[in-house]
Order: sequence, then structure tokens, then C-alpha cells
Amino acid sequence: MATPGRSCPVAYRYRPEDLAGPVAFATSTLYVVGGLYGNTRALDAVLARAAEEPSPPEIVFNGDFHYLDVEPDRFAAIEAGVHDHHATLGNVEYALTAPDDTVGCGCDYPSYVADDVVTNSNLVVARLRGSAGPTAARERLAALPRHLTVDVGGHRVGVVHGDPESLAGWRLALEAVDPPDHSARTATGFAGTATTPETVVDWCRRADVTTLCCTHTGLPYIQDHVAGGRRYVVANNGCAGLPNFHGRRFGVMTRICADPRPPADGLYGVAVDGLRVDAVPVRYDHDRWHDDLLRAWPPGSPGHAGYAARVDRGTWLTVEHAARGDVVLGPAAPT
Repeated sequence: MATPGRSCPVAYRYRPEDLAGPVAFATSTLYVVGGLYGNTRALDAVLARAAEEPSPPEIVFNGDFHYLDVEPDRFAAIEAGVHDHHATLGNVEYALTAPDDTVGCGCDYPSYVADDVVTNSNLVVARLRGSAGPTAARERLAALPRHLTVDVGGHRVGVVHGDPESLAGWRLALEAVDPPDHSARTATGFAGTATTPETVVDWCRRADVTTLCCTHTGLPYIQDHVAGGRRYVVANNGCAGLPNFHGRRFGVMTRICADPRPPADGLYGVAVDGLRVDAVPVRYDHDRWHDDLLRAWPPGSPGHAGYAARVDRGTWLTVEHAARGDVVLGPAAPT
């Protein structure tokens, strides 16, 4: 029987073909920002970097932009900043607006994720429900799409939160995709059916996209696939609002651009048919974010238990480890 935090509501479900319709908008540069987690310092950093682009990029916040922002003023700041741009539902936003609170955090955690992680996530979202602002804010969140398709320089790019079949799907997690990443599978305790390159290519073809952007599962990577003379790319940005790499204190977002040259701050990326897909750092003010976290989530709280260690030390993942297939390290990759 499904339990809160491990359930998959019917409303999460869609098909890759649902991404194959008309594009939502067109741009020459796209930022995909997932897992902001209520970090207003990271939001500031994203917008500051966007202001430095030669031409203004379009920004999609693809879910879980809320989460640790339980202080009403911080929640309102995230709402205002995100809704000046494009956004899609994450499981957190769905859980905040769902009439049935038995969904818990809505993460649809797989069995290999520890029970205490699920419990803490449920408790964080239960508290966040009390900060979710007026009815208008909840209605705005509830109206967000579950996915978007964007034209970037004439290339169709699909943006989801989880995977092409579920809002909170885990089939594009680093530990789930083939060829096997044994470090990822050992670190996460992965158990389940792996996602083959053939599955990814099939999703892309059915969605009529060459690039799939996702977040949700917490660990970033970019991986390319070749089939039938065409290349397809998956870009999982991990978290924009939390450290993603061992000993590194910055978030990650995905930058997609019609200019095939790598950005100066690119961590790793790939050029496919003239389209450049890169992971770039979200260099927020770590000390202020750390203080924000402690004020809202002191030791002993579920938010502190779930995220304080990651905020301080990052994860086990290295930047080099996140470049898969023919993806190469960028100018800003650590040496």
C-alpha cells in the first residue's frame, strides 16, 4: 500500500507524446532552474547571471522552487521572483495545492530511499503548507503546467520535473540510467529497473525533442545518446538551491543556447547540431543561505536533519563524475 511521500497520484501521469505539441515559447538562450528549494540567495544568483547574458534568456523554474522557505516573507519572495518568468509544477508545488494531504511531500520516493528521508520530507511540506500564502498564490501554483516544450534556436527542448511519464518520476535519476554508474548505485542503494538508452531515445522521439531537461532526483549530470544518426541529450540539473558536488558550495542549473560555444563558467556540457547544453553553477551567498536555513530549521528539526549536512559539505558526487557519454568538462570545471 502506498504511503505518504512514496505515492504517485494519478494526476502525476502523462505521456511523452504530451510534449510533442506546439512549443510554449521560443528563445535563443534558456535557463532551466530546478530544485531552488526556497533559497532566495540562489534566486538572486540566477537572476544576476541572466542579466549578464548578451541577450536576455528565458527562464523556466521546473518545480520544487518552494520547499525550505517556511517563513512567509521568504515564501512570498520566491513566489514573486519565479512568477516573473516561466514555471512548471514540481511535487512540492503539487503537494501544497492538492486537496488530499495524504500525498505527503509528493516525492514518489522509490523503495531504495531510506524511510527517515521520506518522513523528514513529509514533515517539511506539512509545515510549508502553513506558509503557502493567500488563496491567489495557491491557485497560481495549481494552474502551473506539468511540463513545457521550448524552441531554443530552432531545436525542440522538453522540460519536465521528474521524467517523461510522471511529474515525480525517478527514471532519469543518475543512479537509474544506463550504462550503469556503479558509484551512484552504491551511494544511493539503487534497486530497481534501470532506464536504458533505448528508453531515453524512445521518449525523445515520442516527445519530438532532442533534449530533455529534468531535476527532482537531486544529483546532476548530462548524458548524450546516439541513435539512427541523431543525438539526444538528457540534462538533470540536480538542485539549483543546494550544493551538488563534494566539497562545493554552489547550486547547478542547465543553460541551453543556440551559440555552440561553451560558456566561460560551464562545468560540463555538449554541443549537438549547433545547440549547446551546459551545467553552470548557481553561485549564491552560502553564508547567508546557511543562516537562513538555521533560522527556519534549527538542529533537531526535519529540515535541518534532511539538508544541513548537504548545505555544508555537498554530496559524494564530483563534477567529473557528472559528465557522461561524450559530454566534456567545461572551462570552469575544477582541476
